[in-house]
Parts: sequence; structure tokens; C-alpha cells
Amino acid sequence: MRAEGARLARMAGPLVIGQFAVMGMGVTDVIIAGHAGTDDLAAVTIGYYVWDLGMLLVFGILLANSALIGHRFGAGDSEGIRRQFQQCLWLSLPLSLFSGLAIWVAIQCLPYLDLAPAVTRIAAGYLYPTIGTAMLIPVALTFRTTAEGLGLTRPVMWLMLGAFLVNIPMNYVLVHGLFGLPRLGGAGCGWATLFAFMLLMAAWTLYSLRSPALAPHALWRDFAPPRPREMGATLSLGLPIGLSLLAVGGFFAVVPLVMSRLGTEAIAGHAVAMTFDSLMLTIPLGVGQAMSVRVAHEMGGRYPQAARAVCITGMQMLVGIALLQAVLIVAFREQIASLFTADPAVRELGTLLLVYAAAYRVFDSVQIGAGMALRGYRDTRVSSAIDVFAYWLFGLPLCYTLGFGSRWKDAMGVEGFWLGMVIAIGAAALTISLRLAWRSSREVHSAALAGDCA
Repeated sequence: MRAEGARLARMAGPLVIGQFAVMGMGVTDVIIAGHAGTDDLAAVTIGYYVWDLGMLLVFGILLANSALIGHRFGAGDSEGIRRQFQQCLWLSLPLSLFSGLAIWVAIQCLPYLDLAPAVTRIAAGYLYPTIGTAMLIPVALTFRTTAEGLGLTRPVMWLMLGAFLVNIPMNYVLVHGLFGLPRLGGAGCGWATLFAFMLLMAAWTLYSLRSPALAPHALWRDFAPPRPREMGATLSLGLPIGLSLLAVGGFFAVVPLVMSRLGTEAIAGHAVAMTFDSLMLTIPLGVGQAMSVRVAHEMGGRYPQAARAVCITGMQMLVGIALLQAVLIVAFREQIASLFTADPAVRELGTLLLVYAAAYRVFDSVQIGAGMALRGYRDTRVSSAIDVFAYWLFGLPLCYTLGFGSRWKDAMGVEGFWLGMVIAIGAAALTISLRLAWRSSREVHSAALAGDCA
């Protein structure tokens, strides 16, 4: 277990930093927009969640590529790796068109939300350039998930970190209108992200063509035409992942839209807690990704006992990390809230909601680890169904009832939404963890019966 912990930590470290860079781009948008004004903070928060909602299904579909590449790598099948990469690249093209269209539709829906006119205008300005970003993401994800499936986590870290570091100064320049450029306010964050992703796309293409680590797999050699059957295999595994992400991320994207009638301050206070939590999310996401890749490698090599050891070690790591994060969030909640806004009312509400965020962080880490480990087993449909039920059929009605009140319970406002979110994530975490325990034990038992257990 100790050796497996060291392996997971080595693989997870770069992935955590890479996830930090991805999440950090959104966090940077919110922080810089927040200092431009409360309307900008609320607008970019709405725009960020709308953009996130539009991309979740596509992101989940392409995450399947990592597990499929990982199984082929564990089996030593370089030809299968090359074939999977090429077919995933073909699949990313229609997904790019779908992504851009999803953001455009979201923009058209903004006027129908109960938002202040200024917030609607800024949110639309933020989202228009993200149409281009959304169309680049599926292709970039194909490169990224291929590298992750091969265990090449450091390139993922450096390329994502580079995009993040480009995004920060571009955000500041465009939001505040420096060096003679027009002051775009919150909308400038969208243009900065597009510029960063254009550079990232170019870097991934060069890496795939020139990297010595990828040379043995000859990813671009004998480039095959689209093969619907092989593309369908990626869709079959990835669609449940996408639906699961849509259920979870869509829930958190819809919550601020539903609570918009509570006012701009409520949205901004929610943004403080939720945005900081998304930054904390980078660590369990990185560990979870490492678990998924390690499980896929072990299962591809037919070592189910080793795959189960990965799951046990990874879940122990995640619980310990989450408890430490929760303690730090509670201890420094006032200082955290002050980073996002100078508005006293928003800062006070954000400080309160960070207590709920601390509890949420523990349950979410468990849910992430179990769900990602199941992807390594190519088990995605049951966890997807669990997420849909926990968040949409149970969680959203609970949040609405607690937030706006009913005949049995007075309205709790934005606190009610957060309490409902904590309860929903707790239910999902428990159920998906039980599924992982069952699946890992079953694989060991099946291999033992077949005489393959090592």
C-alpha cells in the first residue's frame, strides 16, 4: 500500500497542478471581474457556469479516451493506442461544432433569466468569445487525455500551467483596459481565455508531433479515416461519464440561476464560496485522475488485485486531504472571502457560506475518487444514474425547498441552497463508494476463479 501511495502521489502531483491551472483560469476570471465591480462579478459567475454547463457533456465523452488509452497501454498495444487517438481526434470535430452551438444557444437564453440588465449585458460579452474557446476544447482534450492515459502527466501540467499564466495578465489588461486597449470589464475575461486556449492548442499539436515520449506510439502515422464502430466505442463509454458530469456540474450551474431572484448579492456571495471550492477541487481531481489511469493500467495488464489496492490507497489519500482542506477553509474563511470582493455584504455572506463549503469538500472528494476509479474499470453507467438521481431528482428540489421555504419550513435563502447541496453530495458519495467497493471486489473474485489473479 505504501508503494502504491508513492506511485499515486507521483502521478497525481502534476495532474493536481494541471487541474489547478484549468480551474485557476475560471477563478482568475471571477477574482479580477469581482474587483471591477459587483455587477461584473455576478455576470462572470453566471457566464462561467453557463460555459461550464455547455461543455460538461463533451468533456465527459472525451474523458473516456483516457481510460481506453490506459487499457491499451497496460496491455502493451501501441497500434491500438494510435488507432484510439486517431478515432478520438475524428470524434472531436463534430463535438467542437456541438460545443460552439451550445454556448451560442446559452447566450440567447440569458435575457430570459431574472437578471439585472447590466449583468445580462456583461455575461453575454463574456460568453461570445468563449464560443471559439468551446470549439477548441474537444481537440485539445483529445491530446490531453491521450497523454494522461499513457501516464505522461508532466506535459499536461506544463502546458496547462502555461495557459493559466498567460490568462492572468491578459485578464487584467483587457478587464481594466491597459496599454491603450478598451476597458472591457468582465467581458475581457472571455477574450483572455480564448487567447490562452489558442496558444494551448498550438502547443499540444507541436507536442504530439515532436515529443520523444510519444514517438514509440507514432500517433500520426498511417492516419486512418473515420471508423464509426471505433468512435462508437468511445461514445458508449464516454456518454455516461458526460451525463454524470452534466448531472453534477449542471446542478451547480443551475443553482445560481435558480437563486438569481434572491438578488445580486446572493449570487456574488455564492460565487465566493463556490469559486474557492472549485480551486480546492483541483487536488481531489488530480488524485482521482491518477487513480483512474492506474486502475486502467492494472486492469489492462490483468492485475485486478493491484487495481483494488490503487482504489483503497487512493480513497484513503482523498479522505485525509479533504479533512485537512475543510479545517483550513473554516479557519481562514474571512481572509478567503476578502480575496474576492471589497463589498462588505458580499464578503460577510461568502464567509458564512464557506463553512458549508468545508463540509461539502469532504463528501465531494469521496465522490470524485470513487467515480474516477470506476472509469478505470470502464464502469460508468451506474455512477451516472446515481448522479442524476442524487442531484436532480433529490438535490435540486431539496435546495429549492430549503432556499425558498414551504409550508413546513421557513425560507433559509442562499444558506438553504448550500445545505441542500451538502446533503445531495453526501448521498451521491456514499452510493458511488459502495459501487466501487463492489466492482473492485468482483474483479478480484472473477480473476481468482479464472486463475488469472496476480
